[in-house]
Amino acid sequence: MRIYTLVENPASDPIISWGKDNNSFVIWNLEEFIRRYIVHKFDCNRFSQFHADLRHYGFRRIKKGSGELEYGHEDFVRGQPERMKTLTLKAWRKSRAKFEVKEAAEEMRRLQI
Repeated sequence: MRIYTLVENPASDPIISWGKDNNSFVIWNLEEFIRRYIVHKFDCNRFSQFHADLRHYGFRRIKKGSGELEYGHEDFVRGQPERMKTLTLKAWRKSRAKFEVKEAAEEMRRLQI
């Protein structure tokens, strides 16, 4: 919800705003985005960590011209913040599935199967 709230705020439009199809966001000024928001709003130390978090939640990078980044997700829709709950559930399920596979592999190694 933090990214949704930030994108919804018209005051942040010169730095980050909705994409033209209203299911993505565009970072217009990466340097300013990092300086103002990465550490303070997203608890990240680096942009690469923020990018990894977006991927974890199923966001995809959309190719744009140089100097701007666009990320989209089918459940990240302008005017429909309730869809963000679905996005969170999908990310949790994917994370849980990876954990269970890793846990099973460790158990098999321990049992020497």
